Amino acid sequence: MTKSAKPKTIKEWEKVCKNLNNALESSIEAEKELNDDIDNLLEQIEKLEEQLTMSVGVIKYLELKIGRPNPVRSN
Repeated sequence: MTKSAKPKTIKEWEKVCKNLNNALESSIEAEKELNDDIDNLLEQIEKLEEQLTMSVGVIKYLELKIGRPNPVRSN
């Protein structure tokens, strides 16, 4: 059976259905893995945002302690 030929027998149709089902299952598994990766990245982003917020707080505190703003950093 070539790619352009339509299945004619039940056995050929079963093979086509099995191949489609396998492709669907693979796609579903790949989607789950991508969703897990996205969730992990979102967690990492959240942690980095927390670290950034703390760093900005420390910089502002140090600026107050030395009595002048940092001219390099813009608000």
